[in-house]
Amino acid sequence: MGISSVLHDPELGSVAFTVERITCTRSREGTVSCSVTGQAAGCIHPGTAESLKLLPEEEKKESCIVIYTDYALSTGTPADDSGSFTAPDRIRWNGQTWRVVRVRNWQGFGFVQALAVLINEENRE
Repeated sequence: MGISSVLHDPELGSVAFTVERITCTRSREGTVSCSVTGQAAGCIHPGTAESLKLLPEEEKKESCIVIYTDYALSTGTPADDSGSFTAPDRIRWNGQTWRVVRVRNWQGFGFVQALAVLINEENRE
């Protein structure tokens, strides 16, 4: 049994979730956002005290999740010379939205491990 079959097996805790990737392109006319959504599956677990230590200091919150998936999640890309950038992926799962803040790429083994923090819907970050 390969890792992909484990990440997609509901009996082993696999769940479906939505990934939103937002790309912002700047021009003389202003900034244009393009949002693309995709469906993914994987195992999502509550963040542990150990996983909180891996987060940047400003992201250390009580509400974090750990995601194991074969979907290539991203923390975004910085602005290029034109000012265009990609925002961190947003995960929609269990009625809430989470922002990916760290990705450990294990693609050589067929998966990524990502940490995501809960987005306060009242004060969209």
